[in-house]
Amino acid sequence: MIVTYIRSSSYNNYAYCQMQYFITYVLGHQSDSGKKAELGTIVHKVMEVLAKLKQFVQDNPSKTKLVIEDDALGKVEVKKSELYTQGLVKGLLQKSFQFYTSGSKHNFTKADNNDCHKLVFDTLEYNEGQFDPRQRKIIAAEPHFDIPIDEDWAHYEYVVNGKKIKGQLAIKGTIDLVTESSDGIIEVIDWKTGRRLDWATGEEKTYEKLCSDPQLLLYNYAISKLYPQYKQSIMSIFFIKDGGPFSMCFDQSDEKRFLKMLKERFTNIQNNDAPKPISQDRSNWKCAKLCHYCKNNWPGTDQNMCIYIENSLKTVGMEKTIQNCSKSGFDIGFYSAPG
Repeated sequence: MIVTYIRSSSYNNYAYCQMQYFITYVLGHQSDSGKKAELGTIVHKVMEVLAKLKQFVQDNPSKTKLVIEDDALGKVEVKKSELYTQGLVKGLLQKSFQFYTSGSKHNFTKADNNDCHKLVFDTLEYNEGQFDPRQRKIIAAEPHFDIPIDEDWAHYEYVVNGKKIKGQLAIKGTIDLVTESSDGIIEVIDWKTGRRLDWATGEEKTYEKLCSDPQLLLYNYAISKLYPQYKQSIMSIFFIKDGGPFSMCFDQSDEKRFLKMLKERFTNIQNNDAPKPISQDRSNWKCAKLCHYCKNNWPGTDQNMCIYIENSLKTVGMEKTIQNCSKSGFDIGFYSAPG
């Protein structure tokens, strides 16, 4: 398979289902967003805006009016005296809920609104505001990263539509919140509104498992490149409905551990010319109940998308399947090293 970048979501998705990974990250098709995921987005947006308002205060300590521009909620303007009020949070919740539900195909109820309200305030009030962004020194809210892996093994070379493509594997992603603790250590906070579960194995994510969690190790590596002045980091993952926060300390030795894991996953994906579904007959409940590609047919056929792509791979091979079945306009995300 072609792989030019890895995100935490793609890393985990390959372990969950190779065929789903192929259709999503190589062919460029997308699953419909579930209702629970959209509710999670609402909660994340409130946390993001609160963090950006606090960062505005840090950067402009003498100003009495806080003003930020948000990609979803637009211009947010509040008095400095309102920053720590419940009224501000409730107002942001209302705006966020309205924005993300107004164009959704799902039906949202007052109970859903109340659920978002509870998730937000449970997080803000946890341990007297320990994880409230307004109580933190903000380094960045929702920072994006696109970082090349400067290792010999990370070089790739593919032929796509008759053209040779060369580059260096990159890791990409967005981190919920980056803060600095009181003792000068960088701390990443990741909000989770779903279950504390490894969907690939069905096992609960314990503290021990989280210490080797690919997402947290990937974030730690990204942080080391984005903010190299910090030599030690804390990764805190907050399962709002399922266990609360878990915090792991990482250092430079964990960067080497991550690169070893990344190399193995990169190599496995590259060498896989026959991605497998979770179950061959699609009888697994994850296929029938959760997978967009099993629940929807390939356009103009009576075969679901997963089976259609599998048959194409068997009939015409990987290269032709990519050429014939990629989503129109999809850019696989090639990364070209500088120069």
